Amino acid sequence: MKRQLSFLREVRQRLFSGSSYSTALACVAFLVFLLPSINCGPPPQSQYYVPESAITAAEKTTTPTQSTQKSGTSLPESATVQLEKMPYIRNAFKERVRVSSRGGLNDFHASSRAQVQHSAVISNCSFDVLKAFIAKGWAPIVMIEFQGRTPEILPLTHYNEQLGEVLFENPSNLSKRRLTYKDFEQSWSRISRNKCILITPRRLIEMDIQKVLGSYLPTEAFQQISVQSR
Repeated sequence: MKRQLSFLREVRQRLFSGSSYSTALACVAFLVFLLPSINCGPPPQSQYYVPESAITAAEKTTTPTQSTQKSGTSLPESATVQLEKMPYIRNAFKERVRVSSRGGLNDFHASSRAQVQHSAVISNCSFDVLKAFIAKGWAPIVMIEFQGRTPEILPLTHYNEQLGEVLFENPSNLSKRRLTYKDFEQSWSRISRNKCILITPRRLIEMDIQKVLGSYLPTEAFQQISVQSR
């Protein structure tokens, strides 16, 4: 910068002294002075420089976060089965369902043969397995006891993680009843012995069921299930 100022002073002296090349020298001086200003000036307003540290911080904050679902699963927070659109399930409940505490769901599976073509008993289920069936659009049928009354066999048609509740629906009149997660699990494990029945439009084999469960649960969550279907 000092050299530039010295040069400019010399140019001015030569101009005043009437040097023959004063005009050309003035032009050169102007260019010498102007070029550093262009190179060192601020960047155009249309460009924006983001420091590397800021980019790193932004990447951290925009990394996809875990959803509110349980760790290791991809179950939706809630799901509902529309029973009114499933005549193949309602057919099984056209007549009064007789419940035997000894035979339970196995008796229902056998006695519904005349009304239902495709039925499967799923053993060694967990509550998450039932939720996965509902998320798929299947209504797992369980044997349950409400407040110490006689056990009933009903389809499970809805769960809600936020409320911690499940809904049961009577296929004959579509009336609904609810239980908390805690009450349901205690009754179902004792009365149904962790079993459920699936009634579907086509016959299900164990591979079909495992494929569906694998869409919602880690493999270890359903390795123990067994399937008896017709």
